[in-house]
Amino acid sequence: MAGIQLHPASVHFPITFIALTGFLDLLYSAASFPPTGSFILSTLKYLDVPSALVELLPQLSFYTTILALVTTVPAIVTGFSDLLPLILRDGFGTPKVRTGLLHAGLNDVATAMMAFNWWTRRHVEDFAPTAVNTMLSGLLAMPVMFYAASLGGHLVYGYGMGVGKSSNKQKKTQ
Repeated sequence: MAGIQLHPASVHFPITFIALTGFLDLLYSAASFPPTGSFILSTLKYLDVPSALVELLPQLSFYTTILALVTTVPAIVTGFSDLLPLILRDGFGTPKVRTGLLHAGLNDVATAMMAFNWWTRRHVEDFAPTAVNTMLSGLLAMPVMFYAASLGGHLVYGYGMGVGKSSNKQKKTQ
């Protein structure tokens, strides 16, 4: 498995599930909030979305929270295994390492918010989010995760992290 980049392949699911959880919580809260509820519900009715779907939004977001947490584990493990050799080689002083640590730290913060979201909703009837849950998942975790993902992209495209690892091994053996 040496030379195979597992981290870029493992991040897509947590990104998707964190974003989906935030969107579903925001949509449910907007549909439940009196000033915006009638607009959201009439828009969904116009789009032929069954009204029962609105009632399912808390359950869907609760389960996407669980999926986000489960799929985050391989992303954290593979990210750590990519960053550790760089830290051991260069220390903490390079911009590449500092960007990697910020990327990891922000993702850890987003994961902690998702864990809190799951923990506080696990015994709530219908898993309905509170205002705090919605704020954490939709207004904080989702943007934090997207910014962390952009830092991950900068690590690859700006610093070349992980680029050419497998091709270097092939060149050495030829």
